[in-house]
Amino acid sequence: MNIQKSEPLRARRVFELRPYIHFGAGGGVFLLLLIILIFFINPLIAVLIAGGLGYAVYFYLESRLLVIACPRCGKDINTNTPWECGFQGCKNLNVDEFPFVRECEHCHYIPKAYMCHHAGCNKPIFLTTDRQEMHAARRLENLELPVKIVVIDPTKDKALMQKDQIGDLEHELGVETLRKKIEIVKKMPTEASATKTPEQILDDEITMEVNQGMALMDIEQRHKAKADIEFANDEHKRAQKHAWIEKSIGKRIE
Repeated sequence: MNIQKSEPLRARRVFELRPYIHFGAGGGVFLLLLIILIFFINPLIAVLIAGGLGYAVYFYLESRLLVIACPRCGKDINTNTPWECGFQGCKNLNVDEFPFVRECEHCHYIPKAYMCHHAGCNKPIFLTTDRQEMHAARRLENLELPVKIVVIDPTKDKALMQKDQIGDLEHELGVETLRKKIEIVKKMPTEASATKTPEQILDDEITMEVNQGMALMDIEQRHKAKADIEFANDEHKRAQKHAWIEKSIGKRIE
């Protein structure tokens, strides 16, 4: 882990000087490499290489996490821990810019101590030489991030409402149509159909489906698929059933 450890009494000073030290280190690397490379390669390429390496050094140093150790329990404490100001109870979440070793973002109180949050310790870590425990900063417990609740006003998007309503109605219509088709099939007279030829029975079924509003193409495809399954092992009967279907459909197209 990329960390930078500091003594608690020096942590505030270290945090304040970090940007300047890191910028100086990156700039120093840039200048040193530029002076060396400019005698061996194209100046523009030398600037690009030196600039890239200088920025890499700066980024590496700047990304380090500042850590202090509790003098009592010896455990490390990240200075970017969300914390509560001991002066006015302000909650500090912008800890990269305002850690407890700097100041409160809201009331600008400068904590002089931080209460160690490790289990079994809870002792003050003094950040100044006067060892003042009053108004010590503490870790922010029960951290609750703000929840953004989005309330959609249906009246502001009538088109969306209408689209949803149409979709619901189409679904209900499809269900109701299918239910009626099932009822009609169940009520088909079995005795009368016993006196008819298979071709006539098929033609009656197609007539019923046409009256229900089904497309001729869909009717033809459905019956042919059914015949393919029913007479999968009898090519003659399958071809005969296909011919009956095409004949019945053809009469209605004419």
